Amino acid sequence: MNAGHLHLDGGDTDQASDEALKAYSTGEQRQDHILMSRARSLQCSVELARADEQLGDDRAASKHATAAAQHSDEAIELASLTQNKRLLAEAYIGRALVAASDFFHEFEVAKEYASQASALLTENDRDHLFKELVGLKERLLRSTEVDRTLKLWSDGQLGGKTFQQVEEEFAELVIPKVWASLGKNVTRVANELSMSPKKVRRILRNARVN
Repeated sequence: MNAGHLHLDGGDTDQASDEALKAYSTGEQRQDHILMSRARSLQCSVELARADEQLGDDRAASKHATAAAQHSDEAIELASLTQNKRLLAEAYIGRALVAASDFFHEFEVAKEYASQASALLTENDRDHLFKELVGLKERLLRSTEVDRTLKLWSDGQLGGKTFQQVEEEFAELVIPKVWASLGKNVTRVANELSMSPKKVRRILRNARVN
């Protein structure tokens, strides 16, 4: 499991997947539900990373995102067979990340799983799992605000803003997404959107994107 996470952190999803499969096989032989659940959670993370890598290839992204959802569901099912609350919280967080991914955009589903994970963690769980949950909640909050803003605009409710202000705010919502999808390359974004690199950098700075 440790080797799998290290490979995943290093960007080697193939090796990370191999380690996860080995861990699951070992857990299955021993009927170790804890190890099996952790292995499925790792596979979920691997498939999410693979989905993110498939920029512009919806078919491949769909395949990996769907696999991530299946692995996370199985991780929850296996964790539920144990008394390990942290294990179940980890599985819930994985499922929330899948729901909130760029492929599914199921933010309400993600919020529900995040809430269930939060209920399982205590003040003593101030470790990587807690930090991951906090990051997830912050992401969901931003995504919810974006959806609400776009819905208001589509209904003609601009909140007293001028067209220029709306245009600037829209740019701050969209351009960071384009920047991320194009490998965080300012020049590519500028060429893609027929904008000056200077303006792209200004918008990214205003959007507080590093």
